[in-house]
Amino acid sequence: MRKDTEKVYQKRIVQYKAEVKAKDKLLSSIHRISSLLTRPISLEKVLTAITEETAIVFGFTRVDISLVNEKDPNLLECKYVMGFSPEERERALGSPFRVDKHDCVETRTVKTGKVIYLKDYETDERLTKIDLKLAKIYSRVSGIAAPLKIKRNVIGFIGGDITSKKLALTRNEIKLFSTFANQASIIIENALLHEQNKQKIEQLLSLQEINKKTSSAMSLKKLFHVISANALRITKASSCMLLLAESDSKFLRIVSQRGYSDTDIKKFRLKIGEGIVGWVAENGISLLAKDVSEDPRYIEVKKNVKSELAVPLLSEKKVLGVLNVDSCEKDAFNNDDLELLMIFAGHTATLIENVRLYEQVITEKNFAENILESSPNGVVTVDCGRSISSVNRKAEEILCLKRDEIIGKRVSDVFEKNISEIIDSALNNRKAIENRETERMGKNGSVVTLGISSSFLKSHDKNVAGIIITIQDLTEIKKTEELISRMDRLSSLGQLSAGIAHEVRNPLASINFNVQMLSKKLDMDDKIRSIVSDTIEGIDRLKKLVKGMLDFTKPGIPSLKRGVINDVVRDSIALIDAQIKKRNIYLETKLGKDLPEIVFDPVQMQQVFVNLLLNAVEAVHEGGTINVKSTMGNNSNGNEKQLLVYIADNGPGISPENLSKVFDPFFTTKPEGTGLGLSITCKILEQHNAFIDVLSKENRGATFVLRFPVNSVVEKAGYVSI
Repeated sequence: MRKDTEKVYQKRIVQYKAEVKAKDKLLSSIHRISSLLTRPISLEKVLTAITEETAIVFGFTRVDISLVNEKDPNLLECKYVMGFSPEERERALGSPFRVDKHDCVETRTVKTGKVIYLKDYETDERLTKIDLKLAKIYSRVSGIAAPLKIKRNVIGFIGGDITSKKLALTRNEIKLFSTFANQASIIIENALLHEQNKQKIEQLLSLQEINKKTSSAMSLKKLFHVISANALRITKASSCMLLLAESDSKFLRIVSQRGYSDTDIKKFRLKIGEGIVGWVAENGISLLAKDVSEDPRYIEVKKNVKSELAVPLLSEKKVLGVLNVDSCEKDAFNNDDLELLMIFAGHTATLIENVRLYEQVITEKNFAENILESSPNGVVTVDCGRSISSVNRKAEEILCLKRDEIIGKRVSDVFEKNISEIIDSALNNRKAIENRETERMGKNGSVVTLGISSSFLKSHDKNVAGIIITIQDLTEIKKTEELISRMDRLSSLGQLSAGIAHEVRNPLASINFNVQMLSKKLDMDDKIRSIVSDTIEGIDRLKKLVKGMLDFTKPGIPSLKRGVINDVVRDSIALIDAQIKKRNIYLETKLGKDLPEIVFDPVQMQQVFVNLLLNAVEAVHEGGTINVKSTMGNNSNGNEKQLLVYIADNGPGISPENLSKVFDPFFTTKPEGTGLGLSITCKILEQHNAFIDVLSKENRGATFVLRFPVNSVVEKAGYVSI
């Protein structure tokens, strides 16, 4: 008896030593994997460490860990295996269990939350058809599965077996395995939380980066594309659309999308209130549809969509539109995605409103600038410090200055004294200027007449911030007024001259006849003969004057036809060629090639050119120069083509006081002149709808410019029609 008792004690001592050793081994293993709790490592590394420790502690050759799907509690997925063949590994990881449909050791462990130990797969009555099928696939002899639990919630299981022999586990070892599984559950949960937090941090950082990008996108079109692209990024959706409310606030239209085909969204227009997106727009509330097939509001835009997340774009409690993301998987989005997308949508709504306001301001600014740039008058703004702040295109043209060169400069450094005094007076006296006329030198040295007006620039507090100077080029207007005045004078003078000429011509003929009769009958000495000769010479001069007056009043109806003006110019030069050579004058001609034919009377036009050429010959000194040039150009407004003929000389020029009188009848500086030559020239050109201008400076010669219309037509009466 004593020997038997000793044997029992010895056996128990060995068993206790084995249990103590196993517990020490388990505690060491638990300590090693528990150290993972304080380290932010990935779930994959945690699962690797747990399977390795399980195999070491319990001597398993195969270990597998499966976890319940977070979004679908009925889905049990294998996450990590050790000791499996490649084929077994692929099958295990790719074939999840349905807890509600599959009855096997794995699903029963999760459902019951208890350890299941199968010592023999051939004899155990608890085995189901699925268990037997799996045993055959994985060559199972025996095995054990323990639930992974967190606060009574089963999150998965851990299983192990030995491929070469049956497991022989004591109750103590089974209990230790359960303890190990509980500790492993805590570590796995910690890793899962860490991964969730890491993902959330990455999403928040991503959101911060996106906010920076969208904040710099100041074009609405560009901004819309950035929004839709990044909504996909932060939610990992398969497609996204950004919809904005139309002006009538009854419909939504897509302004940007990702993941949709043209067929999906072609002519797409959604009424507010319809569909998930329309409901969100109407109510201003976000909506997460985990399964769109269960939501009666869902309207299909794209095939195979399973879940949808839509958030409103709110700006001052007003719904601007909706940001919508879709997925081809059910339960693709969670509350974290919803929260992030709402934050992003809030930022987006504010940014869209700001960019809209910015674009509106830019549009209004451009509109105002276009009006200013299109103004027919020059506009210059000057601040109270006398510095130029803006200049429009017409002002550049009138003043012959570049805005880049004068903006920021003081008025006195840019303009002549007379103009800067006008601006100073307006600022000093706080009194607007109206139509103040002044003169300045133009680009080609000619005098330009300017009309200057001003008005005050007011700030938001109605204080004077500067003045607006309006500048009008009155040069052509003055020329036109002068031309009209000249025409009025010529018309009145023509009528008067015609009357005088008729009244003088008959008595003058009688006087001429009587003087000639007397000269034949009188016995004249030298003194009387001289008196008679002077009288006849005076009568001839009067006859010439009367003829000129009649030619001026009735130059004759022109016989108009199309021709080449250069031919008439050459013929006119040929007529006075002898006088040009006699005075040793250099004549330079630059007649344009391929000039269009115009309508004119060749005889009258030859009279015009001969008259102007003779005036030039008489004006220059011996050895002087005359230049004749023909070319194409524009009228003063730049909107009509004209044929131009220039006749210039390097004579003494015309004094400023005589420049405006040269075309007046009877005005002449020649001792023997009648003063009718240029007047008759003007009359002829008037009948051709042509114009003549004179440019001159004293001691620098004179230039006569003839302007002919190129689109004239010949009418039966002989007058020119434009």
